[in-house]
Amino acid sequence: MTHETKSAVSDRRPRWQTFFGRPTLVAFLVALGLAALYGRVALLNLGSGVVGGDLDGYENLWNDHWVRTALLDLKRNPFFTDYLYYPTGISLRYHTLNPLNGLFAIPLWPLIGSVATTNLKFLLAMALTVFCSYLLFKDLVGQPLPALAGAAVFTFANDQILGFYSFGQAEKLSMWWLPLYFFCMFRALHRPHWARYIAAAVGCLLAMALTDWQFVLHAVVLTVGYFIFSLFTRQSWATKRTIFLKLVAIGLLWLAIVWFPLLWPMLKEAQVSPWLSVSEQSSVRSRALVDFGEIGLGNPGYLALISGIAGLVLLWRRKPAPAEKRMVIFWIITAIVASVISLGPELKLTQTADDQTTGIPMPYALFYKLPVLSIGRDPGRFYLLAMLGFGLLLAYGLRELLAGVERWGSGVGGWGSEVVRSPLVGILLVIIVLTVTLGGFVVKAGEAQANPPDWPAFYYELAKDKESYAILELPLFTEKGRGEDTYEAYQSIHGKPRFGGRLARDHKLTNPNNFTKTATLFRDFFWLQRSEVIEKYRPFQTGDFLQTPDYAQWSLPLLNYYKVRYIILYPDALKDTSPQAQTAAEKMVRLALGQDVKPVYQDAKLIAYRVPDAPPPASSLFIDTGSNGWYPAEPGPEGTFRWADACSNSQAEQSRQLDKCNNQPSELLVFNLSQTRQRAKIQFIISNYRQARQVNISINGFPVQNVELEAGASREITLELDIPPGLNKLTLTSPQPPVPVNQPKDNRFLSFTLQRVRLSQS
Repeated sequence: MTHETKSAVSDRRPRWQTFFGRPTLVAFLVALGLAALYGRVALLNLGSGVVGGDLDGYENLWNDHWVRTALLDLKRNPFFTDYLYYPTGISLRYHTLNPLNGLFAIPLWPLIGSVATTNLKFLLAMALTVFCSYLLFKDLVGQPLPALAGAAVFTFANDQILGFYSFGQAEKLSMWWLPLYFFCMFRALHRPHWARYIAAAVGCLLAMALTDWQFVLHAVVLTVGYFIFSLFTRQSWATKRTIFLKLVAIGLLWLAIVWFPLLWPMLKEAQVSPWLSVSEQSSVRSRALVDFGEIGLGNPGYLALISGIAGLVLLWRRKPAPAEKRMVIFWIITAIVASVISLGPELKLTQTADDQTTGIPMPYALFYKLPVLSIGRDPGRFYLLAMLGFGLLLAYGLRELLAGVERWGSGVGGWGSEVVRSPLVGILLVIIVLTVTLGGFVVKAGEAQANPPDWPAFYYELAKDKESYAILELPLFTEKGRGEDTYEAYQSIHGKPRFGGRLARDHKLTNPNNFTKTATLFRDFFWLQRSEVIEKYRPFQTGDFLQTPDYAQWSLPLLNYYKVRYIILYPDALKDTSPQAQTAAEKMVRLALGQDVKPVYQDAKLIAYRVPDAPPPASSLFIDTGSNGWYPAEPGPEGTFRWADACSNSQAEQSRQLDKCNNQPSELLVFNLSQTRQRAKIQFIISNYRQARQVNISINGFPVQNVELEAGASREITLELDIPPGLNKLTLTSPQPPVPVNQPKDNRFLSFTLQRVRLSQS
């Protein structure tokens, strides 16, 4: 048949046949359609409310805002912010910042707005996950229709995708890079033009490093697993060596690019920040055994499972080629092993309120507490790898079933043969499998909530003011969810630094560098109605071993020094904190700004107070009790004193274990509210307990003096110091363990005391 004849025949074919002759285009359009159906809540509320806004949805919006602000306005590294947790800031290297998606959002915000951009990313993420999975599956299975079905099951028949969509979880916004990486990796290993696919695989790994490191971990685990699996196959050693060298090339090229700008800083940060480790939450965030038996949700679905198994039986009976047989076995192993790892460190039978485990150790327990890996807390995410395996195995199974139906149709004869062998029959069978398998998930996805932003009008006024200053919002930290994420997202409107925040693995506020938990005045705003906590560092009954700063004198200078222009009260969030929280907040505002202070703005969402400008104090230096490392103040014959509490703020806080009480610092706070270093003299009397000891004195981590004390001895110490601007921590530690009192009503461990602490400006 000549070319002209072929063209004439093609022109006479129905349009739908011509259309379905372009499987890649069809797959992409089907992916868009499925994403629109599944994500219909986001589509119907595109610009009016963020899906998952009551959990992580608005956190994603803030992520995009910060990437945009850091790169375009501040011209700085986006992996650190001082616009949250102001003024000290916090690293975002272990936060799901998703800077790559932030770059994608930069041109969209001016066009469609921040809310629509956030929802659009949800929709595109689902569509791209289907499409990239289709590319991988079609390469391995060889036929587009089964590959598309497997890709849809991987993407949507998954309780984790419900969490991503319904709760706006940021980490799933880029899961499509994972199947795309494997598509490139397998082509690099087993196809011509391998060099370009090695480069593409490295690019995918880079993209995952700029979205979520959990996906990098998944990619590395499966890549190493594939090489180990290859060693046990019957391929020649030359082939195995080639596979090894190509995988090494991918790994080394990626490491060469990410080591210094990304990976090495993360490793150093993990080493010096033990508070980042949250591996103890792994059992809570793991899958339970019952999750694998639920119909519809949490697994591929029984019809899909039966279809896949039946098809694999047919595949095995026809004795597939060795390469295909190896690939099927590898993905069976992947699905099983990933499912087991997703069960976490200990077996959990059901998902109960108290998340009790059986105590039976699981494989995840072998590595979840290792350095760096201990920062992870989500073994359940490994189920994504299991679902990738299930989706691919379903594609293999459907291919064999459709081929079996076609062979059966060939034996029917007559017009029935044409009907059974029609492509529409195969399409109909796949639609039935997908409808039954995905139906529950699609229905459940319709329950997602689109939370309107409800931007306060006051913040639009702040946005017009281009002057640089901070706002202090009360409560300083709300529970992670609708409150804190929304307040972070407000920053996309007003653009001012804020003291609050609850991200970057600091959900429980355990970061020791949290300014508002330690700084004078600000820690009173932090604790508000918790008078028993405030009494520990600001005693009203006994006095203290130093002159407690008078807030009537120091409040405005402190607020002015840290450029606090407004104090904002959120009545709803304060009410959620406690019934007394708003009263306590208003009391603190009057204490700081004056008893006659009035709001400058008030509506149903917030109350705003303007912090007046105040002249600088006569002396810019003062000293205060630190928040950590002291027992309560006690009266004595020579004045009030405090015992150092070496167990304070340590792992021994509850158990008071002596071996864990060594060398915990006792803190004094030294403030310099000027812009230059000030010379100061700090004096105090230090007294020892029952045994000889050494007390090491440092300021901001730099050694100042070591004091040797005999048992029961006292010494007067004078320190001559240059005090840098801002908050400075003077710490006292002792390498010798504290001594237990061993009294019936006194379980303290004692080491040394301080009294008559004085500061004078030189």
